[in-house]
Amino acid sequence: MIRMLFLLVLAALLGAPPLPAAALELDRLRMLTTAEHVPWRGVGRVNIGNTREISMCTGTLIAEDLVLTAAHCVVSSQTGQAYRPNLVHFVAGWRRGQKVGHSVASAITVHPAYTSSEDMNFDRIAVDLAVIRLAKPISQEKAPFFGLSPVPVIGTPVTLVSYRRDRAHALTKQEGCEITGIRDAVMAMNCSVTFGASGSPVFVSSGDKMRLVAVISAMGRDPAHPVAYAVVADTAIAEVLAAMK
Repeated sequence: MIRMLFLLVLAALLGAPPLPAAALELDRLRMLTTAEHVPWRGVGRVNIGNTREISMCTGTLIAEDLVLTAAHCVVSSQTGQAYRPNLVHFVAGWRRGQKVGHSVASAITVHPAYTSSEDMNFDRIAVDLAVIRLAKPISQEKAPFFGLSPVPVIGTPVTLVSYRRDRAHALTKQEGCEITGIRDAVMAMNCSVTFGASGSPVFVSSGDKMRLVAVISAMGRDPAHPVAYAVVADTAIAEVLAAMK
């Protein structure tokens, strides 16, 4: 079963302005070809499985041995605790049975303030961040990792790269959506996300590089336009890294 945390949140929470209803343009949401996958090899699938729970999310290399993802991706909904590391696998650059790297986790660090609960709210999104330490580092030559970006301003265009439930075996890139609101460590965007996209990186352009600015936490529902919520990485990651053993 592929899952993503689903949440109904009013866009007004972050002061996101209403936008006219419109279908996503084809060039904003499409599966990447083999050649187009190359610059995004540092993005991969986070696969989790035991006898009772099987799930999939997206994660991103931020160092050769560190993967950034959403906390709810690596915390069991049954126990409220992080999964045992040997149950968590990161597969870099996965595309239709091919990969550029794979490693099991050696440790999982969740934001200290994160708690597992079905009652999703603003405070929980703000700390929905985790770092997976890999038992076997994946070299930059195989899968270059991404740097973090400071918080941009409202209206900044973003690029979302994800493994979606409906396209689980290749990356889907979505361009053309924008940041519609920022409040502390929570960012709202008019991007279309679905189950499986939890933990997906949100990128902003910085010169000739793409830098990671946020991690997808939840999708909202609004009658006028799609809405996605993410935790701002540069704001929340310091406490996660400080908690690492």
